[in-house]
Amino acid sequence: MRKLIAMAAGSLAITATPALAATDTDTMLVTANVVNNCVVTAAPMAFGTLANLGTANIDTSATVSLACTPDAAYDVAMDLGSNAAGSQRQLVNGADSSQLIPYGVFTDAARTNPWGSAVGSTISGTAVGGSATLTAYGRIPASAAAVTAGSYSDSVTVTVTF
Repeated sequence: MRKLIAMAAGSLAITATPALAATDTDTMLVTANVVNNCVVTAAPMAFGTLANLGTANIDTSATVSLACTPDAAYDVAMDLGSNAAGSQRQLVNGADSSQLIPYGVFTDAARTNPWGSAVGSTISGTAVGGSATLTAYGRIPASAAAVTAGSYSDSVTVTVTF
């Protein structure tokens, strides 16, 4: 009986251990494609509480922030807003749409270059490190006519192309 058990154990050892005589290798290509992306966030532009129009320019500013793929090229445009007359942006009184305050949004602190959507009136750059902060400079001109009291607003669409 011992002989039979020994033979069975030996037989198992032979069949349980495969004989490996060769190997083969290959490489697996692993890839990813990163595309440029940008998200734009525009802070509100507030001219504040106004007592007198038509006496001096009223200036303010707002921030436009970009969160992009690092080093993405961008171009930021602004439309003329919801209440424009021709190329003039206007704030409208929420209670009386005939009451309008002209204003401008500019790319420079001197307020000489209007920020728009046409070639030459946008801001272009590179989001170094993945972010960019731009300043929009606002102005109600001294030539603005007096209007009735109320809450005035406009909505300007800011578009980033990347």
